[in-house]
Amino acid sequence: MASYRGIDVSNWSGRINWRDVADSGVEVVIIQASEGTFYRDPYLQEFYDGATENGLKVGFYHFFNPNSSGTPAQQARYFVDTIRGLHSDCKLVLDLEQTGGLSNYELTKRAVEFLEEVKLYSGLDTAIYTYAYFAEHNLYNGLGISDYPLWIAQLREGGPLPNQIWGSRHAGWQYSDTGRVSGISANVDLDIFYDEMFLNDRGNIPGERRQESDNNKVIYYTVQSGDTLSSIATRYGVTVESLASINGLSNPNLIYPGEVLKIYPENNRNIVNRGKVEFSSTYIVRLGDTLSLIAKRFNTTVNDLVELNDIANPNLIYPGEILKVPTVGNEDSKSSSARQYIKTYIVQRGDTLSGIARKFNISVDRLAEINNIQDVNLIYPGQVLKIETSRIYKDDNKRFKGLYVVQNGDTLTSVGNKFDKKLDELVKDNDVISSDLIHNNQVLKI
Repeated sequence: MASYRGIDVSNWSGRINWRDVADSGVEVVIIQASEGTFYRDPYLQEFYDGATENGLKVGFYHFFNPNSSGTPAQQARYFVDTIRGLHSDCKLVLDLEQTGGLSNYELTKRAVEFLEEVKLYSGLDTAIYTYAYFAEHNLYNGLGISDYPLWIAQLREGGPLPNQIWGSRHAGWQYSDTGRVSGISANVDLDIFYDEMFLNDRGNIPGERRQESDNNKVIYYTVQSGDTLSSIATRYGVTVESLASINGLSNPNLIYPGEVLKIYPENNRNIVNRGKVEFSSTYIVRLGDTLSLIAKRFNTTVNDLVELNDIANPNLIYPGEILKVPTVGNEDSKSSSARQYIKTYIVQRGDTLSGIARKFNISVDRLAEINNIQDVNLIYPGQVLKIETSRIYKDDNKRFKGLYVVQNGDTLTSVGNKFDKKLDELVKDNDVISSDLIHNNQVLKI
């Protein structure tokens, strides 16, 4: 059975040099197109053009939102309308990662309705993406879902384990979500695809190609002490209902400092051509910050920050908002795709790079290299650092509901109680050496 080296990308992948990607040996790219009935990835067309112009096979996926106001059939048509006029080498993919509080039976029923409608509306075959834990615990073994090819995510050596729906059958395997590929500054999902993932003939999605005029940019916001979902919704001009739906919040009155929320502003913004701006790190806005201060801090310009983050008003940023920060130069193209960045750390006032390096048992030089730091004596509170570990992460990273930033006074036990998570699971999931060793503003997977 033939196999193909692949990646999957979305707006968070940053600027991509597709020539370098193709030269690295990647053969297939699957691009996020849409989510629910409210979001189209603003860089879909750019990624499609770059990939096809450099000879890569392409495919598309839709992130299924169980709580979306649209029915499964409406989400299916929204997906197909988003990619109309384009060509696909791969079967059109449903990305299924959230239950939305639905039973296994009801969620599986809606997923099958979506897949059937996509095929009916586009004339092309479909496939499903999910992760091993989700397939084993959140899907119903029936209704015909096992008839669809499976692209499975399981971050382990030796291939994915069997599950109750598909057994050992799979058409694709995502084996890392922290890979490094030449031409992409950010971490990237790494995949292996097999023949069953591809259409028999390259498919043309019916209709006229969409124009890049309806950007729904994504804002990532870290909940602050005193925040409510209502206050966040008011700040960004969205509804509480949409915030709860998009982030899978069953109780809108229950959010915690450190939670990271996705926000899709309802007033669409014109797409900004990102030109040569690229990024390799992120920064969480702090009280008193301005774009000009952040630009000076990271040796960049306000215009580059505006361009990279699609900011409509440069004078309007909020504490807790997560900004992409442009790089000074390209990252080392020789970075190994097997390298794992499974920790992040937010720099605190008084931190030094040497102190952080000692805390996480890594060398200062290596810490500077993987975070593209030019001056090891110059780091800033709020800067988000990647922490490298040589340990291969063997658990199911895709099952995590979100991220939590450790607050002053937190213990791993108190965090576990907040999110109904067992202490030993938090220790294992976050590669914590001791349950007593967590640091203020360390980012935990929940």
